[in-house]
Amino acid sequence: MKKGIWLLMILAVLFSCGGGDDGSTPDDDDDMDEPTPLSLENCPVTVSSESLDIITWNIEQFPKSSFTANMVEQIIKIYDVDVIALQEITSTSAFDALVVELEGWSGSVTQVNGSNLMVGYLYKESEIAVEGTPMNLYEEASSENNNAFTAFRRPYLMKVNHTNGLSVNLINIHLKCCDGSEDRRRAASDLLKTYIDDNLSSEEVLMLGDYNDDIVDTDNVFQVFLDDPQNYKFTTLPIAEGPSSGWSFPSFPSNIDNVLITDELFDNEISTEVISIDNCVSTYSSTVSDHRPVLVRLRADQ
Repeated sequence: MKKGIWLLMILAVLFSCGGGDDGSTPDDDDDMDEPTPLSLENCPVTVSSESLDIITWNIEQFPKSSFTANMVEQIIKIYDVDVIALQEITSTSAFDALVVELEGWSGSVTQVNGSNLMVGYLYKESEIAVEGTPMNLYEEASSENNNAFTAFRRPYLMKVNHTNGLSVNLINIHLKCCDGSEDRRRAASDLLKTYIDDNLSSEEVLMLGDYNDDIVDTDNVFQVFLDDPQNYKFTTLPIAEGPSSGWSFPSFPSNIDNVLITDELFDNEISTEVISIDNCVSTYSSTVSDHRPVLVRLRADQ
């Protein structure tokens, strides 16, 4: 009888300690896996329901860690912009799951067969209405198109209408990277300018994304745009000409995430800025991206 009582007491103590091999409870494990709530008070941005607030953001092989989606979700909710143009989406299911977690948001991701490092958009339904269906430019396979753009990330066009009255054609790009691909980026610039000139010459156009090259180079692959200042302007040019501490790709460093607008929007730009989240979140570069988001804000027509 005494042995039975002692056995029951021992079992009771074991169960009260959690019963796991390491003495932890399932709740303890869950707590360890929960990402820390982000504080971005020292990396503020200004947005308004009166302005069209757009971010371009290379989110580096999304999702790159088990915490990535949650951190991206927190960042989006804190900054509360209207549209986000994303580059380097590796999983449509992870992208769709992110949209589900973002209450009041919708999304669209490029659909290219065999796609990798896709581009896409997120947009806030209360302020943004999408006109028509987003589409890939130069989607058809040809030696010219395949040379200018990788097969898996053609430029992605989406027209949006904002509640402030602005209608803007967004072109999300992720050009071929690295030294030795300058001719491909130059060819892409030629094709993109031709498309805008031929199809959107009197409309508001904003081309944003990962240009994978500097816009201040001496031998500039984007010269076709720079040679036409009456019709095109890089709103990120002052950033590119500024100190490297403020550039969008700090690990290089360089400012390869850029925003180009057509003359119809010259008077609408309020500001363009790089958001240095890595200065506020120590794990940002390891869990989210090696790129910083770039925010452009547009006022309504006066």
